[in-house]
Amino acid sequence: MQNFDTILLAYDGSEQGRIALRRSLPLLGAGEVRTHLLAVVPLTGAVAAAEGFYTESMYESERERVENILAEGVEMLKAKGIDAQGYVRVGEPAHQIAKLAGELGVDLVIVGHQRRGVLARWWQGSVGASLLDRLDCSLLIAQDPSIET
Repeated sequence: MQNFDTILLAYDGSEQGRIALRRSLPLLGAGEVRTHLLAVVPLTGAVAAAEGFYTESMYESERERVENILAEGVEMLKAKGIDAQGYVRVGEPAHQIAKLAGELGVDLVIVGHQRRGVLARWWQGSVGASLLDRLDCSLLIAQDPSIET
């Protein structure tokens, strides 16, 4: 199996995102792998702002929250000796993850996983499942092994 030279972690600050970040540390090494961290401002906020559902200041507040989450993730990696480049994108998460992965030519995308029931998965969708047909690289879906199903 080939080594992963460039890795993109999708990071949303959730417990699942933090688990994915922690569980990916052995793959990242100490500066041996080009590491990128992506946080996505959901498109729903931008659309709602454009259509008057909430104000531009509410959208900017959400964007600032996502930027802070990204900074937290980059700092967590730096504390472990891993230099990571951070990116904020606006849009549908799976699309933005796949788009940035293509732009950066990554070898591996890592996302966290939150276990949900069938109805919740149908209603909200799954970023991991949405990525399967969009990526030209490997996909790792990380989860906490201690959580029982």
